[in-house]
Amino acid sequence: MNSIDKQITMKKTLTLIYVLALNTIVFAQTPITSLQNDTTCVIDSIQVPIPNTYDYQSFAWSLPNENTDTVSTDIWIYTAGQYSLELYDTEDTTIFNFTVELPLDNFILGIYNYDGDLYNTLIDTCLEDNLTLFTNVEGSTYTWLINGNSINTNDPMNNTLDINNEEIINQIEFNQAYQYDLEIENSCGTFQAKYPINIQVNECHCALDMPNVFTPNDDPKNDVFKPLNNHKDETEVERMCESTNFKMEIFNQWGRHMTTVESGNDYPSWDGQNKRGNEVPAGVYFYNIVYQVNVYTFPQEKKITGSFHLFR
Repeated sequence: MNSIDKQITMKKTLTLIYVLALNTIVFAQTPITSLQNDTTCVIDSIQVPIPNTYDYQSFAWSLPNENTDTVSTDIWIYTAGQYSLELYDTEDTTIFNFTVELPLDNFILGIYNYDGDLYNTLIDTCLEDNLTLFTNVEGSTYTWLINGNSINTNDPMNNTLDINNEEIINQIEFNQAYQYDLEIENSCGTFQAKYPINIQVNECHCALDMPNVFTPNDDPKNDVFKPLNNHKDETEVERMCESTNFKMEIFNQWGRHMTTVESGNDYPSWDGQNKRGNEVPAGVYFYNIVYQVNVYTFPQEKKITGSFHLFR
């Protein structure tokens, strides 16, 4: 047999082997006729063989987690991920790529940087703690739920959920328990987390940011001494916390009482006058503020003290 006849015979044989390979790769008893960019659901572990012929051909399996196999003519598929099979001859390389997905029964949720019990208790947390739910399970789409109702996260591919997400804050009431859950969809179907997580959110910290300089000179900048708004996402600082019963006392550097401001639900402010209505001189002053936070949910009294400079 001359060299041309040998090449023709080899190509015919190689073609037959490729056809056999495609017809013998089986998932859950379903023949796969093309593995190029296919996504397949594997219900149970399944053996995937290729023809056991080595005289003119070698091969390499590329498996999930960057593992390779150049020895086994059969592989068992029991892990989700990306697979590929490369078949080599002296002239060509043929590559088959396919994705395997598994049923997602009994997947669980987690919370980043949280070490407590997740599933058998009510998690009482602060809005300012920024809890984030997550799952490490891969899927095609993720649907987060609160009390069985889906949340619009604007990203169906997001496997995390921030508790202080604006969509969530608009749906919940503080100091009330809600059940958080997740549905994941892939080629095998739609699956729900094994255990939901029950969370109760409150605004707990509600700290006041106070200025250290005060210039009541009618310019009009810093004409009143009052808390600063350092919250980027909230223009009305009073809405950051349900705080009330504000009482602010001002003292000079020798401890003499200058004035008391009781402002109820509004942040206290001072115009630089004493309790008799006279302007106080420039200098160092001290403040003492007492107030309540979360008065409609989980009431707590807070107290802050500090000093500031008054310039005229």
